[in-house]
Amino acid sequence: MAYICKHCGKKENDLKWLLQLSCKNSPSGKHQAFEGGVQNEYICKHCGKKDKDLSWLTQCSCNASPIKKHQPLESGLQTEYVCKHCGKKERDLSWLTQCSCNNSPTKKHQPL
Repeated sequence: MAYICKHCGKKENDLKWLLQLSCKNSPSGKHQAFEGGVQNEYICKHCGKKDKDLSWLTQCSCNASPIKKHQPLESGLQTEYVCKHCGKKERDLSWLTQCSCNNSPTKKHQPL
């Protein structure tokens, strides 16, 4: 089984080893495991951009992200996305995250 860092996309077969290594993209300075595991495609939780390579996705800019970089949705690709603040459902994550949400602190829908 392989593990992947959610900040840079580095893959390792040993989770303990991955978590000990330094990561320049991580706020903690260490790799952090992507809870969704290695997938065929990743999606940004802020804008819905998809990419087959997590390292490429996390390197690119995202205007909707508070850190200005794409961040992967831990639950991965889904057939439907739900706002964690109001329960609104959409089939397209990019459409959901573009719309306003009065219950959200960012005033935009955020996926569950």
